[in-house]
Amino acid sequence: MRWIPVFLFMTASWGFAAGQAPESANLWRVSTASLTVPPALQTGPMGVIWNPAANVGSAELNAAASFVQTSNVVGLSSMMLGVSRTAGPNGRIGVALGRTDVRDLVRTTSSPTSQGEIPVYSQFLGISGQYALRRLVLGGMIQLNHARFNIERDHGITFDFGARVNLTPRLALAASTHLLSVEFSGAETTDYYAGAEFLVLPHFDIGSIESSLIARYGITYTGLKQLEHMVSWGMVIGGHFHVDASVAREAGYDSQGWRPAVGVAVNVGRYRLGIARSHGLNDLGATYRIGLDAAVFP
Repeated sequence: MRWIPVFLFMTASWGFAAGQAPESANLWRVSTASLTVPPALQTGPMGVIWNPAANVGSAELNAAASFVQTSNVVGLSSMMLGVSRTAGPNGRIGVALGRTDVRDLVRTTSSPTSQGEIPVYSQFLGISGQYALRRLVLGGMIQLNHARFNIERDHGITFDFGARVNLTPRLALAASTHLLSVEFSGAETTDYYAGAEFLVLPHFDIGSIESSLIARYGITYTGLKQLEHMVSWGMVIGGHFHVDASVAREAGYDSQGWRPAVGVAVNVGRYRLGIARSHGLNDLGATYRIGLDAAVFP
């Protein structure tokens, strides 16, 4: 596509001296906490944000949008958009962008400027590509990252890798990086994902409706040198209605605990609408996610 050389020129001019994500990119971990499926096993055009080798689908052109909202205590909201299209018989390319903001930070009377809110956000623009080799799919994504905290601004480049393999028709494994420094040096913002998915019951009936049951397990090793676990169960009813429930052992800066999440999605023609809710640690309130996927050109 003609805009790819322009993007590569922009990344070069961005400067490899800023070869990692800004520190405030940690804000994206709050959006990740709303997932009901381990990050490495995410699917759809938005899935490439967590795994560049995600199962995007077989449509010629797919598009997706996702919105995340937290409680007023946390005061964070996110927006993500993604587009993916075929590139030859075995490849796909895509574009993803996102922004996460912290709301309701106001200046005090002792601030040099006491009017207005304090802008705090982290945003990115990325190009992804993947190639399928029989049962194995490999993917990569390069991202421009930009962040702001009040008057301070920061930027950086990250490059992520991902892989997904279907060992059998019922068992799949996946692994990926998230916000990996282009210098391959350790950073607190970098996460490493891995996951396994097993089709427990390919076919069983709920009344007269054919359904299937899926078990998933995922781990996350964070740049803070903490290991987190997630167990997820998914059910597909009649091929159109999806229910996912998970529980994650999440690590904070000074505490650990179990975080439950549940999500439902429905397929209507070329569209898939999903809603998810997860509960934060330390009674910080719930995080909600609304997403829409569309097969633009099946």
